[in-house]
Amino acid sequence: MQQSTQKQRRSPNGDEPDVDTVETLAYRLQFALTIALLDRHTRIVFYEWHNRPTSINDESPHGRMPAAMLNILPLPPTGRQFGTYYSRGNDDDKRARYGSNNALTLFAYTNIGRCYILNFHRLLTDFNGQRGPNVLALSGTSYLPDSTSFHVGNPQGVLMPEQGARDAIAQSHFKFLPQFDQKKKPLRISGSSERQKMGLFQEIARSLVGSNGTGHLGQELRELKHLSENDLSNHWKDRDRLLLVVNSYDQARWAANEIRNCWSSKQDVVYHLVRDNVDTYTEDNFDELAKFVKPPDKGALNRADIETFGQTKGEILVAPMNAIGRGFNILNANGKAAFGAIYFLTRPYPHPHDTQAIAQEMNCRALEWADRADFLAWQQGDGIVQRAEKVRQLAARYWRSVEQRSYYKTLRDNQELLASPRFDLAATTAGLVIQAVGRLLRGGVPFHGYFVDAAWAPKSAARKADPELSEVDTDQTSLLVAMILRICDYASEENTVGNALYKPLADALERIEDLYW
Repeated sequence: MQQSTQKQRRSPNGDEPDVDTVETLAYRLQFALTIALLDRHTRIVFYEWHNRPTSINDESPHGRMPAAMLNILPLPPTGRQFGTYYSRGNDDDKRARYGSNNALTLFAYTNIGRCYILNFHRLLTDFNGQRGPNVLALSGTSYLPDSTSFHVGNPQGVLMPEQGARDAIAQSHFKFLPQFDQKKKPLRISGSSERQKMGLFQEIARSLVGSNGTGHLGQELRELKHLSENDLSNHWKDRDRLLLVVNSYDQARWAANEIRNCWSSKQDVVYHLVRDNVDTYTEDNFDELAKFVKPPDKGALNRADIETFGQTKGEILVAPMNAIGRGFNILNANGKAAFGAIYFLTRPYPHPHDTQAIAQEMNCRALEWADRADFLAWQQGDGIVQRAEKVRQLAARYWRSVEQRSYYKTLRDNQELLASPRFDLAATTAGLVIQAVGRLLRGGVPFHGYFVDAAWAPKSAARKADPELSEVDTDQTSLLVAMILRICDYASEENTVGNALYKPLADALERIEDLYW
């Protein structure tokens, strides 16, 4: 068969060429067959590891779940699933170490793991009536009732911070700070194609820097310096540093490099976070690794060294949100938060094929279905078997619906399946933001927070570009508005737990500047 020499046509969206040659079809067939074989053999390893030859003494490659728990924890409503996802790795976190950014992700969905946490306090109660251990959640974001990713359960009590710290948090300042291109069009990163994002980050960085530091970043550093020098409460002393938050290590490098290029006097104080270097170099592999490993970028800071940033000469750090969100205390010499201000350069949004997030949502819904006597499956099924089959059908439908989600404005509630994806996304985003700003709250001090991506509140960004416009953002158009409304709802006086956790932050967010809502 003669191979077609016809030029490949571009697809309508311009992303990839149409498949119209024997060669491209052959590659796709080879890929599909390889995945099928990989899936089969990996499944055998996963489920039949206990039958391995005695000569193999290695530990199980899937030892995250104790074998004893497999038959104790409930099965997922979809049934146990095992498979492989292919995705174009838009996020640098999912990129292969030395290859392209296309990735194969192996997943195994075996049990409803959160049942272990939710029932740990009654570990032996059903067996012998013994009272189980008390469980302490170390993060306040364990209470976010609408979030299927963060919410654990309703606690019996909360460990309260001192009143001075709560007052300081309530004094924090938030502002919606969209940037604009030369045509006065708001710069929106979230929702844009991957090929555009590098240029957009560079535009936003240039706009924030201005003419050699006359932009907002320079103004903020000078304001923090002024607060430090005139601080009688000791809240702002030695905190004239900025934290810029993005979604990946690639984005952190793009933004930091552009800031250094535009702001010559700050080249040596601008850093960006990089993954910890875990490569081992030996005589045998050094030459081979040298082909792939680039020398460290200027201003690169290993993630493991992030807690030392307050003792360096650094003034600006650009980092992925998920890399700094929790577990780090980045302090200055006074034991207070080293950063005085945080900029959310982009809006976080879940990847549609993140199987871990889908499984978390599925587990949350399964427990909600079990608690609702009026749930569809219990009403329509006649007997245990039919009800189980109905639940399996509904769960499969739910999983597919999550995979098909796209833009925020297209999310719709499904009362039949008890799904509220808008509330879920707003609460989960609130959790990410709360954890990020937590780096600026250590020591009970206030901070300044800025939401930069125009996607946070499109109507407000358009209104700033054209003051003659009068439309306002709602929770239907703005994830930022939806997030604020969720936090304020949790902080209401009727909700004693949420009020204790989020009232100071809710008060600060309600006063946010330049958000029309």
